[in-house]
Amino acid sequence: MRHIILGTAFALAAVTPALAEGGEKKGLPQLRFEDFPPQIFWLAVTFVLLLVILSTLVVPKLQGTIEGRKAKLEGDLAAAARLKDEAEAAITAYEKALAEARTRANAIAAEAKAKIEAAGAARKAELEAKLAEEAKAAEARIRATKEAALAEVRNIALEAARAIATKVAGIDVDDASAANAVDATLARNG
Repeated sequence: MRHIILGTAFALAAVTPALAEGGEKKGLPQLRFEDFPPQIFWLAVTFVLLLVILSTLVVPKLQGTIEGRKAKLEGDLAAAARLKDEAEAAITAYEKALAEARTRANAIAAEAKAKIEAAGAARKAELEAKLAEEAKAAEARIRATKEAALAEVRNIALEAARAIATKVAGIDVDDASAANAVDATLARNG
C-alpha cells in the first residue's frame, strides 16, 4: 500500500508542472506531436510503477494462492489415492472373508450332511435290525402256529384213524399203533 501512495505522489508531482505550463494550445494534448515525448516518458514511468506494484504486491499474493491451490489439489489427490487403496484393501478383505465364509458354510453343510447320513444309516441299521428281529419273531410265531396246527391235525388224524378203524373194520386200535400209522403217512406226504 505504501508503494501505491508513493507512486501516486511522484506521478502527481511530475505532472503538475506540465499542467501549469500548458495554457492556450489548441487541440487535444494527446494528439499533438510536440507532446508525445513527455507522454511516452510518463507512460513508461507509470508502466514501470504499475509493474513494480504488481510484482511486489499482487504477484506474490497470486503465487501464494496458486501454490495453496496446488498444495490442496495435491493433498486431495493423495487423499483420493489413499482412500482408493483403502477401498481396494477393504474389497479384497471382503472378498477373502466371503470366500472363507463360503468355505466354512460348505464345510458345515458337508459335516451336517455326513451327520445326517450317519444318523440315517444308524437309523436304517436300527430299523433293519428291528425288522429282522420282528421277522424272526413272526417266523417263530408262524412256526409255533404251524407246529400247533400240525399237532392239531395229527390229533385230528389220530382220532379219525381210530374212529375209521373202529367203524369200518370193527378193530379197536390203541393210541401207539394209531400214532405210528399217522406219523408214517404224514412223513410220506411231507
